[in-house]
Amino acid sequence: MKKISHMLLGSSIASLVLLLPTALLPPIARGQTIIQNAQNLNIGFNGPNRQLPYMTTFYAATNAYYRSIGSASMPGNRHCHAYLSWDIAEQPVGSGNINREGTRAWLEDWLKHAQGQCDEALLTFKYIDSVSNGKGFPTAADFEAAFKMFQSISWAYTGWTGTFAFTAWNEPNNGARSGDGLTVPVDAKLAADYYLAVRKHCVPSSCLVAAGDFGSNGHLGDGFIQNCTRGVVALCSNASYMDQYKYYLATDAASYGLGSGTSFRPEIFAYHAWDDINDYINRNRNCDSVENHHCTTWILLRSLSSDSWDKSMIWDTEVGAGQIPQANPDAVTQACAASFLLRLTATSSSRISRIYYTRPHENDGEHWSLFTPSGMPKPAFTVLADRDTSYTPSIHRKCP
Repeated sequence: MKKISHMLLGSSIASLVLLLPTALLPPIARGQTIIQNAQNLNIGFNGPNRQLPYMTTFYAATNAYYRSIGSASMPGNRHCHAYLSWDIAEQPVGSGNINREGTRAWLEDWLKHAQGQCDEALLTFKYIDSVSNGKGFPTAADFEAAFKMFQSISWAYTGWTGTFAFTAWNEPNNGARSGDGLTVPVDAKLAADYYLAVRKHCVPSSCLVAAGDFGSNGHLGDGFIQNCTRGVVALCSNASYMDQYKYYLATDAASYGLGSGTSFRPEIFAYHAWDDINDYINRNRNCDSVENHHCTTWILLRSLSSDSWDKSMIWDTEVGAGQIPQANPDAVTQACAASFLLRLTATSSSRISRIYYTRPHENDGEHWSLFTPSGMPKPAFTVLADRDTSYTPSIHRKCP
C-alpha cells in the first residue's frame, strides 16, 4: 500500500506542476513521475571518517529498498564528500593536525578510511584558517597551480583506489568561515575563474567538476535570481551574484581554452538547498510548500534554464534536515522535512541528480543526525533510504 500511495501522490503533484504557467518552470523530463525522479536521485554524504560506518549502514538500507522494487541496486555509486584547504597539495605529506578537517594529514587519513566505503570522493576547496597559506583568497593562477599539483599526486599511497570529483570553492557567495572560509564573499569573477581553472584540467569523461557550489542559508539564495536578461552579453545595473558569475564564466572561458560565449557551459552546477529545508521546518514564506516558486531550488533552476544554460546537470552538494542554529527538529518534523526535500527536488527537475547529506551522525542525535545517540536510525533515515516523497507520521501528528 505504501508504494501505491507514493505513486498516487507523485501523479497528483506532477499534474499540479503541469498546470502552472510554463514561464515559471525550468525544463523537466515530462515522461517521468515525481517518484521516478526521486528514485533516480543518488544520495551521498559529507563528513569526516567517523561518519563512514553510518554511510555504509545507509547504503545497505537503500540497496535493500531498491531490491524491494525490483532494481538490482541504487542509482550511481557510493559518494562521500570532504572540504579541503585550497593548497593542500602544496603541504608536505603527513603535515598538519590529523584531527583538523582539510589538512594534508586529515585527507590522507580520510581517504584511508573511505577506501571500500566510497566509490567517488567529492572534494571541495576553500580557505581554512591556520591551515591555508596566505591571509586571503589566492589568485586564479595560484589556485590553478595548486590544483595541477593535486592532480599530479598519486593518492594511492593512502590506500585510496576510488575516483575524485570536485567543486572549485565552497560557497563563494557566502562570506563566512563556514562558507568560503573568510569574512567576505569571493568576487564573482574570481569565483568563476576558480571553476574554469579546475575545469581546464578536468576532462568530463574522467574528471567531474561542478560550477557554483553556492550557499543559500540565511536567504543567500536571493542572489540566485537572474536580473540580467542578456547576462552573457553584458551585465545590467542590478546584476545578481548569479548574473555576474554566469557572465564571467562565459567571458573568461576562452582564456582557459574552453571556448567562449555560448560555446562553453558547465556540465554540472552545484548549490546547497539549506534555505529551502530550513524555511519548510520553520514555516517561513519562501519555501513552505513544493508549489512555492520562491524556493531557492526553483530560483536556481529558472536562472539555469535560458541562454543555453539548461544542459547542466545539478547537484545539491550540502543539505540536511535541521541546521544549527536555524532549526533542531524533533524526529517526526525531521522526517517530514527529509521527505519534503526529496519531493521538492524531484518535482523541480530531473536535472537534479545528486544530494549530499551533511554528517549522518551526531553524538547527541540532534540537528541533522539520522541516528539517535545510541546509534538507532531515526525516521528520516528510512525516508531518505526509501526515497519517500510522501511520508506520513502517526495518526497523532501531521507534517508542517
